[in-house]
Amino acid sequence: MSAQLSAEDVTLPTTWQSSSPFTWDWDAMPEPAGGAHLPGPRFVSRELVHKSAAERVLLTDGVRQAPDSFIIAAMLPRDHCLYQQDDSGWTDPMLPTEALRQAGYYIQHRFYGVPETHKFILGAVTLEIDGTTPPSRTPWLPVNLRVTCAPTAKWTCRRLCMRLEVEVSVAGVVCGHGSLLSQAVDPRVYQAIRGRKAAPPLHESVPFIGCPLSPGEVGRQRKEDVLLADDGNANSWLLRLDDSNAEMVDHHVDHVPGMVVLEAFRQAALAVTHPPAGHRATVTGLRSEFASFCELDTPVRITARPRPGGGDADRMVVRVVAEQDGDEVAAGTVELRLGPDTSSGQDRR
Repeated sequence: MSAQLSAEDVTLPTTWQSSSPFTWDWDAMPEPAGGAHLPGPRFVSRELVHKSAAERVLLTDGVRQAPDSFIIAAMLPRDHCLYQQDDSGWTDPMLPTEALRQAGYYIQHRFYGVPETHKFILGAVTLEIDGTTPPSRTPWLPVNLRVTCAPTAKWTCRRLCMRLEVEVSVAGVVCGHGSLLSQAVDPRVYQAIRGRKAAPPLHESVPFIGCPLSPGEVGRQRKEDVLLADDGNANSWLLRLDDSNAEMVDHHVDHVPGMVVLEAFRQAALAVTHPPAGHRATVTGLRSEFASFCELDTPVRITARPRPGGGDADRMVVRVVAEQDGDEVAAGTVELRLGPDTSSGQDRR
């Protein structure tokens, strides 16, 4: 459990009747022991956050503060092969985004009784980093997510639609805000929504086309993490996804995962940014809406168009779009801050 999460942080209701249609023994769900101090992080079950590998789980615990309000504790690793902290120790903003995604699964499974057989469909995600997160030189950064849930449609035993609003804090200091729009559906409803046959295995899907960008162009350190390939179109690239990269594809998927699309958006925003000498761009916020599933068996084009960031010389907003078969499957914005580059060229993020 994160040391931040304690009995003093929450006020648990003495009685509570859930309006969830899912059958679940609410009183039998154990609450975490407040104020516990463990020698190292202890993470929640990987099944509750839809991860195949336990080492990719970020959440350590959670408590219900009110009927639809929760505190979720997470530990963000400093040494992460995909989402690295920069040389000053600042946390990669994609890590709290992934923590929010996991929190959505965890809350709906544990506190709303959604069966583990249900499928989750991501509708939208936002995150804004306030820039007050203290640099961390420790292996793990303890983070608290204060999450409020609101249904967006009538609940049934086959479908739960909700919006989650989150406040991110470190050591009691609020450092970010975000939201997640999702629906959990049973397998039959999911297949009806998909409306297509199962996609081919990822390694049999669209072959790579174009020349992959260099890791430095997209803020990565490893070439296998580059998601964009240049095919000669300005400010536009083809998505390239390798199923051997377990950080990108942790388990079997029948479409391009939402976090992969968000990472492609981040990389595209960095690729069109040309900071002046001695400076580099850092992501401080992102917003994306998903109009439909991003399929594996046809090319996906990622486009990025920068625009001024509200009059601030050190700010930039990039409009990002994912298109497939002529249709827009996802779109949003990535917010960047330009600052001094102290990395000595080792990490051009």
